[in-house]
Amino acid sequence: MAGRRALSWHSVSSMAPNTDFSQKPDPFRRGIAVALPAAIALIYALGHLNWYLGTPLGRVPVLDERENIDLAGAVFGGTLPALPFYRAPGYALVLAGLRAVGISAGGLFPAALLLGALLHALDAALVACIARRWFGGRAALAAGLLFGLDPVMVHFATQALDATLSLALFLVGLNFLAAALAAPDRARAWAGAGISWAAAALVRPNYLLTWVLVPLFALFLCGSRARGRILAASLAGVVLFGAQSAWQRRVCGVAGFLPWQGAYNLWAANRPGANGRFYSQQVSISPALARSNPARAESVYLYEKETGGQPPDIPLMNAHWRRRFLDEVSSHPLRWAALEARKAYALLNNWEQYNNKTFAFHKARSPWLSWNPICWGVLLVLGVAGAARLASESPRTAIALAAVAAACAASILLFFVSARFRLPLAAILAVLAGGALVSPAFWTGWSPGRRAALAFSVVLAGFAAFSNIGGVGDRSTFVQDHVLLARAAFTVGDDATALSEAREALKMQPWHPDAAVIAEAASAELARKGTGP
Repeated sequence: MAGRRALSWHSVSSMAPNTDFSQKPDPFRRGIAVALPAAIALIYALGHLNWYLGTPLGRVPVLDERENIDLAGAVFGGTLPALPFYRAPGYALVLAGLRAVGISAGGLFPAALLLGALLHALDAALVACIARRWFGGRAALAAGLLFGLDPVMVHFATQALDATLSLALFLVGLNFLAAALAAPDRARAWAGAGISWAAAALVRPNYLLTWVLVPLFALFLCGSRARGRILAASLAGVVLFGAQSAWQRRVCGVAGFLPWQGAYNLWAANRPGANGRFYSQQVSISPALARSNPARAESVYLYEKETGGQPPDIPLMNAHWRRRFLDEVSSHPLRWAALEARKAYALLNNWEQYNNKTFAFHKARSPWLSWNPICWGVLLVLGVAGAARLASESPRTAIALAAVAAACAASILLFFVSARFRLPLAAILAVLAGGALVSPAFWTGWSPGRRAALAFSVVLAGFAAFSNIGGVGDRSTFVQDHVLLARAAFTVGDDATALSEAREALKMQPWHPDAAVIAEAASAELARKGTGP
């Protein structure tokens, strides 16, 4: 026994079966399993976009969209305020690039929506690529189609939001990680994963924890001789963080690569009384500030109130909100644990939580999305089965993927479980679902005990997804959707729709101030034009 060498994760995992199906004979090997989902995803997204561009919300950017468009204009025009970035500027930088190649200011919004549709097709191809590597060509086709036809993905892709771009960067990194897991001594694969996930974090900071996993994986998986070289390659993304930090220093004199909105959102998502599912205002602020960014205005207002009128110095303000969060967790750990448990249930549930818009509200209005049965719950149930298959065929890959999913989930649970925050988890589930769908014979080789455990896991996932405990499927947010649509309609001159939507909002909340103002203004405009009700 004395002469035996201890087994590392690297040495144990190298015994696992090879699951690089891309090297096996496959009728879909020539790329159709990747190209077909991408083409169908693009057609589906463009069909929905064609309808959406004719609606008020497809003609005028709102809330986060407006902020992204304005930030892109400031980047392009060199008029950034001398302040640290409130939100991650990666997506705005891409939109500024569209301006640089000739897109006009007025054409930037529809161009951003078209870019989202193109990125959705790319995302579907990337999902198919991962599934092909792990499960083969038929699984790639199934996974790519599940993702490409997912109405949630199409909904967010056809908005001027950072979700689809950051997801594309995440999936590029996951493809690189899959290659690195197959050949741990390939420095290029580790560098690709590190750079891709660093770029994703600069578009959406939620991916920062995922990026941290890359050097950890590299450290444990690569051979001892190549460890230094591989570890250095995995840290290549630091260059992007340095570039972002230097850019912010040039803008305002303060270095940093994380936006300053995170500190208050951390507190707002975990404060006493928070639902943890979506941001809700604590105080009433002016309609102008609420339309620009209510969370930003509220963070400044509450900071001044809690510090006796102290001017809102950004580093001090962020330190204040982080301290409030840590005090809450340390002082009331059981209350915070209960909140996290409710968040976890909402994260697993099929209902897409409110995030400026309620998905169910807008899905019902789209002729392209309303009929589509693909949803988070379906992906979760199939994904559990696919995860069991992957764990059986390649434990090392399954462990790494579980760590990635856990990092994504932890980043979500720390803040809000709003719908677009869990898109990377939905993409992972689509990959696993493809593996579950194409090999029904795989399960017959399992023992009755293992099949029973899998069946129990699938049933449990289905219960978590399709139950409605504690009002997790909250439709009260529809009032905000009615108001948002009414405001957009009034902005583009569709007074009849503005009045109708404002009245629907007032039916839900007769005291809603914005709905009342819009209803009065739209009614006056219709009367002036002689077309009033």
